[in-house]
Amino acid sequence: MNSTITLEAPAKINIGLHVLSKRKDNYHNIETIFYPVKLSDKITVKISSHSGTGAIINFTTNGRLINNNDNLCVKAVSLFLQEFNIQESFKIYMRLCKKIPIGAGLGGGSSDAAAVLKILSGAFGLDENQKKKLDKVALKIGSDVPYFLLGNAAYASSRGEKLIPLPDFKIDNAILIVNPGIHVSTPLAYKMLGIKNEKPKTLNTIKVYSEKYIDKFTNDFEKVVFKKHPEIRIIKEEMKKFGAVYS
Repeated sequence: MNSTITLEAPAKINIGLHVLSKRKDNYHNIETIFYPVKLSDKITVKISSHSGTGAIINFTTNGRLINNNDNLCVKAVSLFLQEFNIQESFKIYMRLCKKIPIGAGLGGGSSDAAAVLKILSGAFGLDENQKKKLDKVALKIGSDVPYFLLGNAAYASSRGEKLIPLPDFKIDNAILIVNPGIHVSTPLAYKMLGIKNEKPKTLNTIKVYSEKYIDKFTNDFEKVVFKKHPEIRIIKEEMKKFGAVYS
């Protein structure tokens, strides 16, 4: 085999985010609307046969070699080969051009991993039944990864992996993404939130984007993140001051 495939890996934003309860597996039940944006990474995967045994995985980000088995793209390759029992010897070289900020809540790492799964699925010629197993592989990588296999707008619940496509949910307004360079630890944010047991609020009833729903698109993390990083609240207020419909 000798195959080289390049894919865009788009970022996503959350239109509203409600944290409902903590689960027995220590994850949290949430509800949100995932929406793709044009900002994207680009990943190229080159696959070639070699005479040794097993897979040789090589991964670079913006020209920097990454030796980390916990990297989501590396994990995607390993889990893919394991799930589909691919035992032939291959060199798999991945080159990532990274544009989505790390730790910004835009799903960059998850999107990159999903793009790798799509590329491998095509390169190894998975049939339709096998492709149905990709969601299982994606979820082992991370809660957001199944969404990026789907793409387009979707209502997400449970850990974020239960998805209902929203084909009519389209935002015609320009979308401005501001990155103040602040990284908020997700586990810490959940800890500060202090979760109660709640039922889904209103996002599960929304099928299209409309300004009449703006007051429904609340983000539960704002109250704790704004307290710790008031500069983020100021950015939101400034955006509204200059005419943002939703921020």
